[in-house]
Amino acid sequence: MHGDWHLGQMVRVRDGWRLIDIEDLGRGDPAWDLARPAALYCAGVLPPDEWERFLGAYRAAGGPAVPPDGAPWTTLDIPAQSLAIQIAATCVQSARKDDRPLDGPEQAMVDACGRMTCTTDSGG
Repeated sequence: MHGDWHLGQMVRVRDGWRLIDIEDLGRGDPAWDLARPAALYCAGVLPPDEWERFLGAYRAAGGPAVPPDGAPWTTLDIPAQSLAIQIAATCVQSARKDDRPLDGPEQAMVDACGRMTCTTDSGG
């Protein structure tokens, strides 16, 4: 089952971890489960050591979204870019609604979208 999974849906309980808020789960490509943390990592919002720890634990548990070793981007690139755009749009909308400038992480998401556009435009 895959869908709206993100780190905020994991809650530590006495005997381990519990997955909460599962109403949006569905069937599909498991790469989308990692799209949000991958997008945050690529934008510089999720620190590299936390991303590596998360990805390593995911792989160690046999997670199916990425190859067991090597770069995960062959499967995560498109989902991560899509979520980066969605997150950035939500950031802009929230800042406008609150009549305030973007904060640091919000600006990082918008900047990541700009980098994606430049990369796409340059053919690479």
